Amino acid sequence: MAAPWSAKSVLGVLNGLSRRLYFDDETMTDEFLREQVEYEGSAEEFTAVLRRYETILTSIAAAHMEFTQLQAFLSSQTKKRENPLSAEDVPVFQKFWKSQRVKIHESLVRRSRAGGQLTDLSWRIDVKSKARHVDQINQPTAIVEMQIDQTSGKDREILRFEMDEQHTKDMLQHISDIQGQIDKFTK
Repeated sequence: MAAPWSAKSVLGVLNGLSRRLYFDDETMTDEFLREQVEYEGSAEEFTAVLRRYETILTSIAAAHMEFTQLQAFLSSQTKKRENPLSAEDVPVFQKFWKSQRVKIHESLVRRSRAGGQLTDLSWRIDVKSKARHVDQINQPTAIVEMQIDQTSGKDREILRFEMDEQHTKDMLQHISDIQGQIDKFTK
């Protein structure tokens, strides 16, 4: 099914679809996209074209296609018997994917992550000058602050805590154990 509009309009539709599919932009409705490209056909025809583009775009994104894979895939889409992609649309898809590939991939990775992600870590060492017990005075303490971004990317949590020397050694041992397991699986 060839798109009855210009390459600029096809690119606009692809950008709108990607914003809706991968960046949670709810303003990119079918009606909005139809108005933006000034589509003159029926709403059903436009919806069919959108679904076709959406299917192609999700296939490309799911496979995180390199340029040569993309060329082969788009070529096969032009040879389909039902709803083939027009030859004029191929360079538009290529241009779009070249500029959006990394952003879409990062969005998919962010969505697939379970829980949050550590995005910042800061620390300092304090020495206690006042304490209830004399043996706690002049003892170094690590003050740690971790910033954790949730999967949605909208929620941010800040975790602050103190560690004495023994707690720091214990934590470093646990991190060393984790690194050992990761190394074991990557070799």
